[in-house]
Amino acid sequence: MKRWKGKDWFSIFAPSWIGGMKIAETPATDSESIIGRVVEVPVSELVKDQAKYYMNLHFKVDKLDGNNASSIFHCFDCVAEYVMRMSRKGLGKCTAVLDVVTKDGWKLQVTVGAMLNRKGNIAIKKKISTIISEIILPKSKEMNHDDFIKAVLAGVFQVKIKKTGSKVYPIRFCEVTKIEAMKVPQAA
Repeated sequence: MKRWKGKDWFSIFAPSWIGGMKIAETPATDSESIIGRVVEVPVSELVKDQAKYYMNLHFKVDKLDGNNASSIFHCFDCVAEYVMRMSRKGLGKCTAVLDVVTKDGWKLQVTVGAMLNRKGNIAIKKKISTIISEIILPKSKEMNHDDFIKAVLAGVFQVKIKKTGSKVYPIRFCEVTKIEAMKVPQAA
C-alpha cells in the first residue's frame, strides 16, 4: 500500500481526430514523468466496431493540463496472430515497407502485406510492391496524418490494392500491418 502513497492519478485522452475520449488512467509521483508514456488501445474500443478487433493504436502523451494528459499518434499495428492466420501453405507473400510524408509534415513508415493465391515469382512480387507504392505514396502527400490513418482504419487502401493488384496476380488478402511515426512536426 505504501507504493501508491504520494502518487496522483492522471487521465490520458486520445487525439480529437479519433474522438478525444479518455483512453487510460495512470499513476505518477511526478507529473512530468507522464510525458512520453505510450498507451495501446484497441481500435474496436475507439470506433465502437468489433470487426476491427485485430487493430491497435498506440498514443504517446505529449501535453499535460492539470490531471489531464493529451496524446498524439505514435504507432498502429495489427495483431500478429491475425496476419499469421491469413497465411497458408502454398501461398505467396508480398511485403512493402514505405516511407511516406503526409501533407502536414508527418513522416510515417508504412508496412503493407499482401497474400497471393499461389506462390508467385519475384517479378510478380515486385509488380505488386510497385502497385502498393503507386497507390499509397501519392495519396499520403494529399492527406493529413489523421486522414491517412482514418483511411487505413476504414480499409480504403487495402481494398484498392487488392482490386488493382489482382489484375496482375490474384491477391487473397491485403492489410496495412504497421504504421510507425518516424518524425513528428514541432507544431503537432
